[in-house]
Amino acid sequence: MDHAPLPEGGFLDDWATRLREAAERPVVGILLRGSHARRGATVHSDVDLDVLVDNRRPVPAQGGAAQAGATRGGPTRGGTDRAEATPYAARQAYLAEVDGRLVHLSVAARDVRSWVDRLGEPADWAFGLPVAAPARLLWAEEDWRSRIDLPVLCQPADQPRLEELVATLGKVASARSVDDHLGVRLAAADLARLCPSVLRPANPGVRVASRRGAFAAALALPVAPAGYRDDMLLCLGLRPGSVGQLGAAAARLVAGVVPLVRPYADRIAEVAGADLAAALVDGRLDRYVAQLGRAASRGGDGSQVPAPRAGQWLTVPVPESPVTAGGPAGPVRPSRLDPAIAARLRRTPDGLVAAVVRQHDTGEVLMVAWMDDEALHRTLTTGRATYWSRSRQEYWVKGATSGHHQYVRSVALDCDGDALLVSVEQVGAACHTGERTCFFTELPVTAEGADPR
Repeated sequence: MDHAPLPEGGFLDDWATRLREAAERPVVGILLRGSHARRGATVHSDVDLDVLVDNRRPVPAQGGAAQAGATRGGPTRGGTDRAEATPYAARQAYLAEVDGRLVHLSVAARDVRSWVDRLGEPADWAFGLPVAAPARLLWAEEDWRSRIDLPVLCQPADQPRLEELVATLGKVASARSVDDHLGVRLAAADLARLCPSVLRPANPGVRVASRRGAFAAALALPVAPAGYRDDMLLCLGLRPGSVGQLGAAAARLVAGVVPLVRPYADRIAEVAGADLAAALVDGRLDRYVAQLGRAASRGGDGSQVPAPRAGQWLTVPVPESPVTAGGPAGPVRPSRLDPAIAARLRRTPDGLVAAVVRQHDTGEVLMVAWMDDEALHRTLTTGRATYWSRSRQEYWVKGATSGHHQYVRSVALDCDGDALLVSVEQVGAACHTGERTCFFTELPVTAEGADPR
């Protein structure tokens, strides 16, 4: 989609001047935000402007802005001075006619200090993910320019609110117990919005610039429970389902999230306290979530998926919208792997390529596993080693539940295209037995005649 440009002829500069002249409080800066700032607007998009005011200085009396906006397409100055010191926020809308077409301007006026402070708080629309949203300074006082001339407005990620996630499952269970169908749907939507922030410590870092981008990133987290995407869409009300199916989806989400965040109990303790963190480690939280899940899933779709226990491998759902597949020699599994890379792979009849894993700085061989196209794509794009289990027929991310992570430093394809060399930073043991490497059993070599050189 091509970006829809703003009207020509100094449109933004003209409006910045009008808003400064008409403001009820001293203006220190005006910024363009939203879809036009990030070059994602259509011809129907609003023009979003932030007008930053200084409430600690004398300000003109109220009056004139709304009337002027109605009479000349923008506000005008007027009134006597008075003092203000309280936080201030207001919103006005204008319809400006340009070349026979109406353009909607959405103007948010905010106290500049509270606006700066707000950048230190998570965005309420971002599913708990960190935000990096483009902005464009239209005008600023020199005293404030260095503080507000920010080409990208960053807001931090939310804390992993596991306690709130579990409590919201309790609301789903309570609503199910009294057949409050609307209560189930409202609570399930709240629960889904919390899941990405709780899963964030187990996932690669990502920043979002828009609500649509946050939604897409929240659904695409590579470390997530089985069926995560479908359950999220159901809980958010974006896929049809009965109240019973909704309760079952909410229960699956929480039951699947809990073991994935177990390695991050220290982070949970910082947010929710030591007892919840201890319950996460010793299994009490799993039992409590199962207790709530039985009530929330009452009369559901019967497709409960047991949560993985600590030490088990993680199952990650196959994404939608495939780009490549397993190839003529192997089974078709959807994948987003670059077709140029996929074309170089020589797969087994099962559609797999062997992956030899080594410690990146010492060369120590740690393990051998298998990848298909999608496992390789996830490994290359997330920085977390992801494999295909031949016995379980599912994807798993090394260390997602055990804490023995593999952070990928490089991946090389051999000359025949049938093997990968994955160089990683290994955290803890690579072998499921607890050994550093899977190759700890040495066999006797009795052959004679070897060249001593």
